[in-house]
Amino acid sequence: MSRRMSVVVLLVGAVAVAFAFVGIVWAAGTGDPDLGGPVVVSVSPSARKPDKLDAVSTERADPVKPPPPQRGGDDDDEGDDDD
Repeated sequence: MSRRMSVVVLLVGAVAVAFAFVGIVWAAGTGDPDLGGPVVVSVSPSARKPDKLDAVSTERADPVKPPPPQRGGDDDDEGDDDD
């Protein structure tokens, strides 16, 4: 690439960076963001009563069997027999 082409590419890149920087500063300086109206939180009675348990939560699950033991090998490369 010739020297003139390098200078042109450098100038175009600098202008693009300047436009991006100006855009970011303009977007950040537009004032307070519009977050909508006020949020009102009120205490209302719950539809469910916390002292009553569901029938599903009182059922007992089937026990899970542990996996069968597998033949172990020496996997720590220390030369001892601690299977």
